[in-house]
Amino acid sequence: MFDHSSSEIKIASLFSGCGGLDHGFEEAGFRIHFAADQNAEAVECYNSGLRPVARQLTIDKYFEFAFQPDVIIAGPPCQGFSTGGGYKANDERNDLLISTCSIIARCKPQLAVIENVEALTNRRNSGYFNGALEALASAGYHCEWSVLSATDFGVAQRRRRTVIVARKNAPFTMYRASPRGTIKLSSVLSGIPDNDINHRPVYHSPDSKHHRVALRIKPGQKLCNVRSGPNSVPTWEIPEVFGSTNNAEKLVLEAIRQLRRTERKRSFGDADPVSVDRLAAICASADTQTIDNLKRIGYLRAVGDEIDLTNTFNGKYRRLRADDVSPTVDTRFGDIQLFLHPSEHRGMTVREAARIQGFSDSIKFPKNEKSAFRLIGNAVPPPMAFELAKYCRELL
Repeated sequence: MFDHSSSEIKIASLFSGCGGLDHGFEEAGFRIHFAADQNAEAVECYNSGLRPVARQLTIDKYFEFAFQPDVIIAGPPCQGFSTGGGYKANDERNDLLISTCSIIARCKPQLAVIENVEALTNRRNSGYFNGALEALASAGYHCEWSVLSATDFGVAQRRRRTVIVARKNAPFTMYRASPRGTIKLSSVLSGIPDNDINHRPVYHSPDSKHHRVALRIKPGQKLCNVRSGPNSVPTWEIPEVFGSTNNAEKLVLEAIRQLRRTERKRSFGDADPVSVDRLAAICASADTQTIDNLKRIGYLRAVGDEIDLTNTFNGKYRRLRADDVSPTVDTRFGDIQLFLHPSEHRGMTVREAARIQGFSDSIKFPKNEKSAFRLIGNAVPPPMAFELAKYCRELL
């Protein structure tokens, strides 16, 4: 066991980003002695919100801490593992997970914490996931892992993350969260000062596409052609933006939406194009004239001898609900075409995203909003990190 009385616990943070993990550990009483990230804006944001210990370094320089770390915390890049990133097995950043384990094996801290996306544990990523566990075990670490949900830590979003904890030469029981009451978005988004530099709402003109679509999307709904149900608004229900259709044409579009999912050929992905003959068999309105007109308007497209919907996105202009939690805050959270404010016809601001992640208003993010959303979307919610830090103290 680690002797707390002998010296201060020293922590090295790798792939620190803007410091989501680090904020939680600092709040729990730890002191980060070294932090590193390759991104200059991440380092600047980190050093402005925490003690200025972060350095901009490439991974081959991550050993440049002049002390023996007792704990290493790390959040290696997750894009190649994530469903949003499309499971890119050839993404060179995937190898950084194994590189992280190599650093841990070389530095031999008493404890290590690695955080990544939930999909890291999926079958498609099993080579990397199992490789990481094996590398740590070979270095003399007992490893446990779990998928944790941000809502269990009082965070107002559905965000699930894989956490691996490695302890040197000693078995332990993995952390289990005690779910708290759900925090609603209404309480998180209220009271943001107008002079907050990270809160700059963008309102589009009334005649813009964004505004006109937003007018038709209610809380909890999204613009979606490929799935039915009360929360999916198809483009053909917003004629003022996407073009008018008559009843017969709507029946054809609804039939295609049904067929492309129920008779899809692939075992993965959303759906497949449909044959004209099969469509005509279940929809009397699917004559040549109607199909040609829908192609002309822009609702349908030819795919070889088959046809498909032109817009096959699963969800855009998703309006959040004030009485619920948010979907996962990702790097694209500020795009109005993806997320709408619960009650205003606009996208989300940087400060709103940061609050949903659990960051304090005292943290200032880059003025470049694309950069700011990237840092926030890649971060660990500090309240989750705080509880993990308290658990780690018990293991030392």
